[in-house]
Parts: sequence; structure tokens; C-alpha cells
Amino acid sequence: MVLNMVLASVAGMKEQIDDMLKCSTYDEHADLRGLHVDKKDSDQLFQLRELKAIMRKLADIAGSIEYLLRPVLETGTLHKDESGEYRTEKGYCYRSGSLIEVLLQDDLHEVPCWIQTKVEHDGEDYYLVGYDDISMEGLNVRVR
Repeated sequence: MVLNMVLASVAGMKEQIDDMLKCSTYDEHADLRGLHVDKKDSDQLFQLRELKAIMRKLADIAGSIEYLLRPVLETGTLHKDESGEYRTEKGYCYRSGSLIEVLLQDDLHEVPCWIQTKVEHDGEDYYLVGYDDISMEGLNVRVR
């Protein structure tokens, strides 16, 4: 199957997940208290507990799909500004907790590939989670 076909299918899946999250009341109540459940029925209590776990996972998946389908707004190079924060040429700023996509070479591919990670601060400088040996200065990044 072609990658674009799978992406289109995933986009349709997100709509289904959104509908499921809404009908389960997860969007309003992550504990699913909006569902009618007989609190004296052990089977229903078990099902509710399992559904809560499923809905949490589906919400995470929906968030990942939403991110993946966002358009790329900017591709550029990071530079440290006078306040010690890293910014793109158009001014997008990365701080602790920010998601970031960086173009890195890995051992699995012949060409560099985009990696999503987070930015954190160690008290001295910002770094990429899982790639703390790579300087952020001059990295190729893209913003969605």
C-alpha cells in the first residue's frame, strides 16, 4: 500500500476516534462519569475500568494523528537568541516541554530523517530529550 493511502485512512480513523471519544463522554469527563453504569454490577465496573484505559489510549492516538496531519508552517535553522532561547528565522521559540521536529542522521537510514522529540532545560542550556549530546544551535527544524 502507498504511504499516502495509509495517511488518508488514518485521517478517517481519527474522525471515528473523535466520535467514539465524544459518545463515551471522554471529552467532557475522562473518568467516563457521563456514562450510565450500574455501580452494583461487577461486570459493568470492570468494563468501565477497561473503557477508561482504552479511551486514554485512543485520545493519545488521536492527538498523534492530528499532529501528523498538520501542515508544515516553517522549515529552518535554530539559533540561540540573546535570552538563551532557541528560535527559528521566523521567530518560533522552543522552551522546556516544547515538541520539536529535527532533521537528524540515524543508523537506520541512508539520509537524514525528521525526528520528533521534546526540548528541556538542564539549568544551563536547552537540549533535545534523548539526544542531549547534540547541540541545538544550527539544527534544521520544522514547525507544524
